[in-house]
Amino acid sequence: MDATEVAGGRPAEVARFEFAHWATVRRIALAIYFACLIAWSAYYGIPTQRELVVLWVCGALACASLGRPLRQIGQLVVDWLPIVIVLGVYDFTRGAADSLGIGVHMRPMIDFDQFIFAGTTPTEWLQAHVSRPGVINGWDVAFTLVYTSYFIVPFAVAGALWARDRLAFLAFTKRLVTLALAGLATYIAFPAAPPWMAADVGMLDSVERTTAEGWEVIGGGTAGLFAKGQGAVNLVAAVPSLHSAFTALVALFLWPRVPPWLRPLIALYPLAMGVTLMATGEHYLFDVLLGWMYAGAVMAGWAWWERRCARTIPRRARPAPAGSAER
Repeated sequence: MDATEVAGGRPAEVARFEFAHWATVRRIALAIYFACLIAWSAYYGIPTQRELVVLWVCGALACASLGRPLRQIGQLVVDWLPIVIVLGVYDFTRGAADSLGIGVHMRPMIDFDQFIFAGTTPTEWLQAHVSRPGVINGWDVAFTLVYTSYFIVPFAVAGALWARDRLAFLAFTKRLVTLALAGLATYIAFPAAPPWMAADVGMLDSVERTTAEGWEVIGGGTAGLFAKGQGAVNLVAAVPSLHSAFTALVALFLWPRVPPWLRPLIALYPLAMGVTLMATGEHYLFDVLLGWMYAGAVMAGWAWWERRCARTIPRRARPAPAGSAER
């Protein structure tokens, strides 16, 4: 073996050692991190505040980036900070949207649902046939878990995309932010009461808000976080349902990116959320369908824009014909 072989072999050995070392460190860090997350959630409750969820996701991504170039850690901040800022502004303005003096709409959603369901609303029917006043059953627990997933799943998906495919992450978050802003604009222009609020003023029969009831069975501190969060948001930001819109966006975006066997489960997610929202008194069918339409429109709009940009960039980069500089 000559000096060249020794010199050429040592960096490869060092690289292999360093890669194995950092891979082990990352696995241990992630294991400790998720153990801390589970313990924290068991004591304080599952995080449902958007900023807190994003913070936990970014913490996991930071653990997964240990030992990688510092540029990658910086990229984590650069990629996620604008999302936190935009969605923070969204939360602030959404909470103020009901103080602009625009009248709250109650009748249009009821009329639509009663027209489709022959004089009743899905919320009234579901609560009459699935729920029992004063009794928390398995359906209530399932509805609570599905409803809570809205606060976590979109950002967990974004985190997984960032770790695997940054371009897909950027495409997904553009759609997510656009959808949130479209919902905000509608909340401001069209404040609308949810079914439980309509029942409070006598426009619906025996409808209650039951989204948090499952936590009374599951336990933990999430019930308190839920009650605090529901009391702080804009109560008339019901049209469209962003719960249904975000879950539909997740399903539409992941559909071509997951194996075929997983697609039925992906499709069931927005359907389960839609049933949950109606059964718990949070939304009408009208709100759910409009949320799905918003998600479809955002996906179609961004797909059109990306195709247009893809056609424009090669055209600009195309070399000029020979001799054109002499004319």
